[in-house]
Amino acid sequence: MNLTNAFGTFFLPGPTEVRQEILAAMTQPMIAHRGPDFEQLFDRLQRGLVPLFKTERPVYISASSATGMMEAAIRCAPPGRVLSLVNGAFSERFAHIASMCGRDVDRYEVAWGQIHTIPQLDERLSMRKYTAITVVHSETSTGALNDVRAISDCAHRRGAVCLIDSVSGFAGTELRFDEWKLDYVLTGSQKALALPPGLSFAIASPSFIDQASAVSARGVYFDLVELDAYARRNQTPSTPALSLLYALELQLKSIAAEGIEARWARHKAMAARTQEWLVKISDETGKRLVNIAPLGSQSPTVSTIRLPTNLPSETFTAAVAKRGIVVGNGYGKLKSATFRVGHMGDHTLETLERCLAACSSVLRS
Repeated sequence: MNLTNAFGTFFLPGPTEVRQEILAAMTQPMIAHRGPDFEQLFDRLQRGLVPLFKTERPVYISASSATGMMEAAIRCAPPGRVLSLVNGAFSERFAHIASMCGRDVDRYEVAWGQIHTIPQLDERLSMRKYTAITVVHSETSTGALNDVRAISDCAHRRGAVCLIDSVSGFAGTELRFDEWKLDYVLTGSQKALALPPGLSFAIASPSFIDQASAVSARGVYFDLVELDAYARRNQTPSTPALSLLYALELQLKSIAAEGIEARWARHKAMAARTQEWLVKISDETGKRLVNIAPLGSQSPTVSTIRLPTNLPSETFTAAVAKRGIVVGNGYGKLKSATFRVGHMGDHTLETLERCLAACSSVLRS
């Protein structure tokens, strides 16, 4: 597996490295998207996606970034007040989208790098009536992993639906839609699926779609009721991003060959190796580096690492890039204080070692 391109080796937390054979798949010829060839392609994609979500529900495929499927969640959620769980930049984006869609939104904020705990969430939900909560599974800005199963269960006990952004979680950490009785999950193509940007995916429970059908202002492009109906006919309501679907089909075959549980385990091993490296390089150099998410709530797909105060992220990542490796700066208010390693997608422990070696070289110098 060759993960090197002209820009070095990508360890950004999205977009992730895309294998050359996946990119080459996009050069296949066009087909009519209202004909039997496309419906057969869509059916093959469904058979590849459904096992990854651990569901029997149809998976919606949108020619949009994952932000579109966040907006879809809000537009199609039951009317009423929304509680947004905020612990980073992308959970704040979910809250912002809800506000911009005209919802009354309360934010339950915890420090960046922390997760939302169930007793405190239950207390917040007991204070007033909410019809929906929003939560980010793996917060890409901080590398914190929320327990979305427990959060969803808590929301259900209080009569609210749970809208889950698993953009950097899906295909890299455990998620079982049917078994966990989830309402709605969205993700994007450019993270742990290791595809080019431009596709988003979502899945909704039957009860969520039933409730959505009674919502009057669902819009058009992100109407989940229509997406659900079309998916059942192996179609999309709008013109699909056909070339990206070719890439998706090939990547789904690769993921099936690995097995989704094995893929989860590989990501977990990469996160553990990164944490191990942090402790070792800190001891070796005397420069204290720390994952801002505490042990037990670290995402398997992305590590956000706080640097010493005298080493700005921009300086560090530029020096790493000179060694042929691309890691991410911090995001939002953490931009200069942290850097991010996206150990996700098709990366392995072997390719991760090259990234850690480059980072070690900079820290030693």
